[in-house]
Parts: sequence; structure tokens; C-alpha cells
Amino acid sequence: MPPEDSNEPSDERGDADSGDADQIIPGWSDRESTTLPEGDDEAAFALVGNETRAEIIRALGEARGQEGARPILSFSELHDAVDVDVVSSQFNYHLQQLLDYYVDQTEDGYRLRPEGSLVYRTIKAGTLSDRDSFGPLDVGFDCYYCGDPAEGVYDDGMFTVQCPGCETLYDLILVPPATLDPDDVDGLLHRIDQFNRHRRLAFNRDVCPMCANDVDTQFMTSEASPFDPVQPREVVVHQSCSHCGSQMYVGVGAAVIYDPGLVSFCFERGIDVTETPLWELEFAMTDRSVTVRSRDPWEVAVEVAVDGDTLELVVDDRLTVLERNYS
Repeated sequence: MPPEDSNEPSDERGDADSGDADQIIPGWSDRESTTLPEGDDEAAFALVGNETRAEIIRALGEARGQEGARPILSFSELHDAVDVDVVSSQFNYHLQQLLDYYVDQTEDGYRLRPEGSLVYRTIKAGTLSDRDSFGPLDVGFDCYYCGDPAEGVYDDGMFTVQCPGCETLYDLILVPPATLDPDDVDGLLHRIDQFNRHRRLAFNRDVCPMCANDVDTQFMTSEASPFDPVQPREVVVHQSCSHCGSQMYVGVGAAVIYDPGLVSFCFERGIDVTETPLWELEFAMTDRSVTVRSRDPWEVAVEVAVDGDTLELVVDDRLTVLERNYS
């Protein structure tokens, strides 16, 4: 079955006379479709830059819960659900501004469009409004350079994994704050690591995780990285999106973490690299096992050693695996 917010019809069919089919197929509206002018980002933001409109989107999102089709609320149900003290005429004005952009109107009432669902989830994640901070937290490993316990600190929307002794930076992760619970350290660290992995996996597959554009990948020296000298490396992998500007600086070991040969090599020896926090994998966090064979063109080897066995991956500057050598 296609995702709930896709534009592809579901295989499920409701009774056309009852309007169920219109409910199942996202984006269909009883109103004539209109669109914002192409590239008019300011107008799109302005539509939700009002407290009443933001609360309308929140109320429609809250009505859905965790399962089922997008609910339809009548005008009176929606007005009652919105926690803003405005008269019906003012409420209707703001509701009309959202129609066909973030909200659909049907014969029975109103429901979120897929774009409205995205705005609702951004609000709930606290990405734009919450300013939480906590830490330092024990992240479960000692610095690979000086031996001091590494720490995790969350501030300004970023979770930083760093050694307080020598200041080596191991990770810098952009993560929304609303569901982060510092009282559940193990659960928190697991979710942050896995949240970060889905972004890295997209980059490693040459797809921007923010806008689905192609990704540019290049190797650079450590001196060219904005994180030098707090991330001592032989070579840095820079992956970036030319459309939205999303980017990532990682080591070669972290960049090849999902290579099928590496995953199976480690798994057969008792290490699941898809579950072990990246900062607990020394080959992913340091360049001690990295050898630069050539810089023009780039050719880099990274060794992964487990229980006396070694896998050497050799990659080019597109992270294409040229060799897998076992010893």
C-alpha cells in the first residue's frame, strides 16, 4: 500500500456515494484546486504565520491520532477544537486562507492536506519553537585519543558528542527537541543515533534527505574542513545538496558503514554496525585505520579489524567500493 501522504491511490476502495473514496485518496478536494505562485516561499510561510491558522493545523493533526485516514471535522467541531478565542467570522476567514494549500474542504468538513500534515509534524517536533538544552550525558565510550569519558550535550537543536578533555568532536547531530527525554539516557542515545543514521544513509545513497535532490560527494583534506582541528582526520568526506544546502562532513569509515560486505563481516563476528552507536565504532570515528593511496584521483582504504580478522575496503571519491580485501 502506498504511504498515507503519497499522491497514489490506495488499493482500498470506499463507497463512492458516502464520500469514503474521497477520504482515502490524499489531496483530492471538492474545491477547484489553486496553487501558490511558483517559488513564492514567503507566501507559503505567511499562511501559517498566524496563531489561529497554526492552531487550525494543530487541531486537525491532533484529531488524527496515530492510525486511520485523515479525519474530517465539521466547522463547529474544528472551531471547538482550536484553542484560540475568536468569533466564528474571524475563524472562518483564517480557515479560508488555508484551503487548498494546507487544508482540504469536503462535503462533510475539513481535513489536512499532505502539506498540512508536514507543517503539523514540524510543529509537534518542536523544530521551530522549542529551545531545550541538557547534558552533559555519559555516552558510553572513552575518547579514542586521550582516554577521558566522552560526553553528549544538547543545545540549540544540536546534540554534540565530544571529549571534554582534548575537545575531539565525534558527532554533531541536528535533531528536534520535543521528544528528547534526558532522564532516559539509553533510550535517548539510541533514538538520536538511529535518527542520525537515516539522514546519513540517504546521503550515502546520493539522495538529499531534506529535498530528495542529487547529492554531490567530494573528498577533502582535514585542513579544508570547518571542523579542523577538533576532528583530526587524514581525509574528510563532504556530501552536500546544491538545491537546499543540506550537507554533511564525515570520515571514510562512517561513510561506508552500510557497505554490505562490511555489515556482514562485522555481523558474522558478533557486531551489528546497524545498531551499535556510531561513536562506539572506532573505525567510523577516527582515521587510524584509513590509508590515502592516492589524491589525484582519490583512492582511500579503510581497514575494519574484528577478532583477528580484517576487511579492507578501497573506495574512490564517489565512495564506490573498488576492492574488498579479507585477511
